[in-house]
Amino acid sequence: MGIPVWKQGRTSGEVTGLEDCMGCARCIVSCPTDALAIQDVRNLFRPALRQNASHLLKREPNGSIPRGEIVYRPPVERKHDWQEVAQPFSQQALQLQADRCLDCGVPGCRNACPLGNFIPDWLAATARGDWRQAAELVHATSPLPEVCGTICPQHRLCESGCTRGRLEGAVHIGMVEKSIANQALEAGWRMHEPIRRNSHSAAVIGAGPAGLSCAERLNRAGMSVIVYDRSDKIGGLLQSAVPKFKLDKRLLQRRQAILEQVGVRFSLNTSIDAEMLADLLEKHDAVFLGLGAQKSRSVDLPGKDLPGVEQAIGWLHETNRGARASMSGKHVLVLGGGDSAMDCARSAIRLGAKVSIAYRGPEEHLRASPLETDLAREEGVEFYFDHTPLECTGSGAVCGVRFKTPRGNPHISADSIILAMGQQASPPSWLSGFGIATESDGRIRADERGRTTHPSIWAGGDNTHGPDLAVMAMAAGRKAAEDILAGINGFETMRRQA
Repeated sequence: MGIPVWKQGRTSGEVTGLEDCMGCARCIVSCPTDALAIQDVRNLFRPALRQNASHLLKREPNGSIPRGEIVYRPPVERKHDWQEVAQPFSQQALQLQADRCLDCGVPGCRNACPLGNFIPDWLAATARGDWRQAAELVHATSPLPEVCGTICPQHRLCESGCTRGRLEGAVHIGMVEKSIANQALEAGWRMHEPIRRNSHSAAVIGAGPAGLSCAERLNRAGMSVIVYDRSDKIGGLLQSAVPKFKLDKRLLQRRQAILEQVGVRFSLNTSIDAEMLADLLEKHDAVFLGLGAQKSRSVDLPGKDLPGVEQAIGWLHETNRGARASMSGKHVLVLGGGDSAMDCARSAIRLGAKVSIAYRGPEEHLRASPLETDLAREEGVEFYFDHTPLECTGSGAVCGVRFKTPRGNPHISADSIILAMGQQASPPSWLSGFGIATESDGRIRADERGRTTHPSIWAGGDNTHGPDLAVMAMAAGRKAAEDILAGINGFETMRRQA
């Protein structure tokens, strides 16, 4: 449209305050869904008059385009394997879905994305079939678009800001994002190597979402980057705790290869100690800590140490490694109401167990996404709500859990209990020897730019703000990288001026 509010909002994501309204109707005519209207003296004589964009511009209103639903494999089929459960859209369906974007003046989808992804732009490229351009745009802001498109809770992020959501349903942004990355990479598209290398370097400790995001951004700017991780594979909890039916781990292997092609180095199977950190600080301009939150939260529950009681993170790690035997004929009881609880329950179903989830609150307070809850139900998971665990029971081995409920204190028998009650950060104690301050709950103290109390160490992700979404960790890693680069660029400017 070319109007100032549209251009400014597109760039900044901000709207002029109502107190500044001059009645110019620019916001009205930039709304593609006719959701806004202006009222003036004409409405005194014609109360039913709706002066929206279509009325003011004398245009035909935007038509309704059905959202369409993602089709999931039948429960009777999917609960017996570890393949992804969502069926991909066809090429035509993807382009039609992308074409539903209204290209809003102030894009609510982008404003709701922690990474600020250029969503309307890559939707437009997808709609016209330009997958290469779409891939360039999706990678401009996201280090792992195939992951975000797969596991992000789009219903409360980008898709919650989609204007179409007020009509016939939001654009399937996640499915399009995932498809852009996969189709482009399968067709041979590759990230660009830095135009010019500089003399600066950084060490990234932790190959999870935060660390990978930081490394990708620093490498793009020309720094030499090496990523360390104690595991033999990248991804952090994406690799160890997210079930295969939610995230194909081959995507992470492919992403590692792509990052290596553009210059990022990896040192896996490497545990960092105090001596090694001191050496890294000597060799590099900056060190980033992306250690995650991989320690299960401590709970006050009698009997939690009985054989047969396991923590969710450890249980998922063993299951994802393929180290867990069949649980056919067993009853697994999961305590918790978040996505990890659903992951444990649905994984146990695939191991042949009968599975129940007990949650201390009502169903409407579940922290897990509605989709995950629905999929678990379809696969046969039974739910108990308003069940507060009092104790794990058993002699020699666990045999069940006693609960407090509004109707009494029932006992539910089980062969295996999984505690899915959250995680917390647990950085190594020797970090304090480097002047790194931590909070009372173990989180590394860092400001909004990722700066810790050590001048050459940054941190971000779950080890600073606690367990959260992978996309939040990616955003934190990128923000820390940008601060590292700002410091280096400032130093270079001062050196040139000296």
